[in-house]
Amino acid sequence: MTRVRLRSAVALASIAGASSLFLAACTQDASSTDGTESAAPPSTSSEAPAAEAPVNGVDAKVYASSDPETDAYGFVTPSGKWRCSIIPTKNLAGCATHPTAGPLGVPGTPQIASPDGGPPAEANVIAVEAGKEPSFQNWNQAVFPDNAGVLPYDTTLAIDGFSCNVQFSGVSCREDATDKGFTISTSGYKFEFTPIPVSFPSASPAQIAPTAAPLPQQARGSNQCGPVVYPETGKPATVVIVKGMLRCDEAHAMLTKYFAAPDKSEPVYSFDGWECRLAGDPESAEIGYTINCTDDNGNTVVAQP
Repeated sequence: MTRVRLRSAVALASIAGASSLFLAACTQDASSTDGTESAAPPSTSSEAPAAEAPVNGVDAKVYASSDPETDAYGFVTPSGKWRCSIIPTKNLAGCATHPTAGPLGVPGTPQIASPDGGPPAEANVIAVEAGKEPSFQNWNQAVFPDNAGVLPYDTTLAIDGFSCNVQFSGVSCREDATDKGFTISTSGYKFEFTPIPVSFPSASPAQIAPTAAPLPQQARGSNQCGPVVYPETGKPATVVIVKGMLRCDEAHAMLTKYFAAPDKSEPVYSFDGWECRLAGDPESAEIGYTINCTDDNGNTVVAQP
């Protein structure tokens, strides 16, 4: 491979026929809290940095919009709370609530201008655009037009210079070139990308046993299966069949048996072909820890605040 090195215009002044290449960056107007563009620092090397491989990357084509006129790649988080999209034509990655696409409803979400000129309203999208700081925005259209697939926990969707991942602690997106991004969950947000850790803590946090609410029997393959309630907090957690062909009543029956187990002090508790573990940080004690259970048949059930 021949390496082409860039030299200054002064050094090349004596070479006949020298030409200059100018790159124009596109900007996009948006109703947002921060539309300031960030200037890229001057390059000190003739070689671009190697692209970082996404952690547990998925096939982006699986998450592409079925609309041939829409260039977008979207997903729903396993909890069913968030719908996110990477939109190359807008140089943007963003998330909104699912399925209502209403106000984000997390602590600290600001009131901002409406895109149609109406009165300020609570933001309904959090996004990061190329060359700009992450921001809250108000959209009058869906962040992703189709029925998006579920992006599993601890995996990354990466396409056209943007990456999004889903973890038990929330969903996070960034512009890869600048590493600027955001993280959002039901408990809050930050304008900072949260990478998937390369290792997980060996110790499990203290467990809080929720009480399963009665549910009508639903068809196999259901995704969301209704809430359980953490008795110590009084707050709900959503039961989701992330993978497999369980019915909702089967998922709840398994969780009920897990909650009733007399000894769950080990990081991973095994019973009846299932393995269940907890995940979360110290703040999870206030809202309830996430419970992740898998079995020998490839079924995965999650209860997440």
